[in-house]
Order: sequence, then structure tokens, then C-alpha cells
Amino acid sequence: MDRRLRFSERTRLATEGTLGDLQHDVVPETLRNAVWHVLAQGGGTGVPREWLGEVKAQCMRHFGWSNEGVFEFQVRQGTSVEEFLDLLEIAVEAGVKKYWRSPPVRTVGSQPKLVPGFPHLEDELNLLFDRHRFGYRMENGEIQRVGSPALNDMVVGPALLASQRPGWEEVDRAYREAVSHQRGGPDERDDALTSANAAVEAALKAAGLQGDRLGSLSKALRNSDLVPSELKGVPEALGVLLKRQEAIRSNHGDAHGKAPGSPAVPQALADLAVHWAGAFIVYLAEMSSSR
Repeated sequence: MDRRLRFSERTRLATEGTLGDLQHDVVPETLRNAVWHVLAQGGGTGVPREWLGEVKAQCMRHFGWSNEGVFEFQVRQGTSVEEFLDLLEIAVEAGVKKYWRSPPVRTVGSQPKLVPGFPHLEDELNLLFDRHRFGYRMENGEIQRVGSPALNDMVVGPALLASQRPGWEEVDRAYREAVSHQRGGPDERDDALTSANAAVEAALKAAGLQGDRLGSLSKALRNSDLVPSELKGVPEALGVLLKRQEAIRSNHGDAHGKAPGSPAVPQALADLAVHWAGAFIVYLAEMSSSR
């Protein structure tokens, strides 16, 4: 499943250089309400009520609830972050099962049949996590913490602001794409690597270095006054990082004939690419402006 950025998100990205702070220590009330709607309505896709009954029963056993009637309260306001995430893992686990459903009208020879639970619930929840800036993702039924508010504040925001200058339009475009892909889910992480690479190469050119490929740009950087003696070897290290990222993209991504279902680029590597690219963009912008 995919979701376009909405107006408020596009506005924040354009004016603040961020989609908003990630939240880890509290579940936003708006997210709780949205999750309740999805669970209660089954996403509007004919999810069997037997699935929700199984979720409630599993939650009673896991949390020690007195009855199923407290389910809505727990989703919308009663649970801690950890309990909220436990509840969602339980719901997704129940969603991949099948349930017996009796026909709505009993006729001679009619038999119950097995129907899917809520197999795409994980996708639905990840879309809500992105929309409400909740710093977790679910993969294969397990919740994983993602993102770093500190790095978002200290690297991503400054990098996007640093690229707001004449001649740095391509840097700005590529880095915004990298940030968007970084937060877009498993299928977009390889694109985050590519866009991060493109942003760094564009920044090298915008800083006044000559070259059309990474090798020539790295050589120009090495011989420029942008690299003081204390940072000897940094251009070579930059070249290695960019090449390694391309290798990661080739092995995990879908751009070089990889078969469908190949493992996605790990979230940590996508985060690393975006963050170090942002730090380098800030460095180049500051060094080139102080000439």
C-alpha cells in the first residue's frame, strides 16, 4: 500500500525541512482514534467479525482484562505505549489467520467456509504511523522503533535549510526525495540510498567542484580548500561510502533485475545514508559560503 503526502505534510516539508517530529514516548490521541476506527470497522474491507473477537480474546489473556468490553477504552486511551504496541502485534498476528464463517442465510447443503482475517492490517497501521509521525514501524508482525528525533533536528532540518540557496536547487530536490523515501516504507529504502547519493554529488557540484562523476568530484574535493589538512582522507572515504551504498541498493533493491520478494534495504541503512548525506551537505554549504 502507498500513500501520498498530504497538503499539511508537503507544507511542513517545504517550509521547515521536516515532516514533523517523531513521537516515541506517547501515542497521539489522533493516532489512537484512527487505529480504533480501522480495528472497529475492519478497514471497510469486509474483515470478518470473528477476527475482532479473536483479537479481544487474545488481549484478555495477554493483559489480564476482566472482559472484552474494555477493548475500546484500552485502544483509545487506557494503554501505555508498550501495551498499545503489544495490542497491535496481537491484532496483526490474528489477522493472518483464517476464520470459519457461516453463510448469512442457511439453506439446505450450505456449509461454513474459511475466510481471511485482516491480512493487510500491518500495511494499514504503517500508513497511520507515518501520517501521525509515530516513530515505529511494523515488519512481519513485529514492531520496530525507527528514526531519531535528535538526528532529525540536528542533521535533516539543517541540511534542507542549507540547500535553500541559489545554485543548490538540485541538492534540495534530491535530498527531499531521500527524506521522503526514507520514511516511505520498505519498498522505498533503496530509492532513499539513490537519492542520498544524488544529493551529495549535487552538493559537491553546487560547492563549485568540477566533475561529472563521483571519481572526478572526489578528486576535485581532495585538491580543494574545502578539505583542511586535518580531514585528509575524507574525500576517499566519501567515495567508498557512495560506492558501498550503490552495492547495497543493487543487492537489495529492484533497480537491477532483483526478483520480486527480495529482502528490502534495512531501515538502519536508509537512515544512515540520509543522515550522513545531510551532515555532508551542511558541511559543504558552510565551507563553500565562507570562502
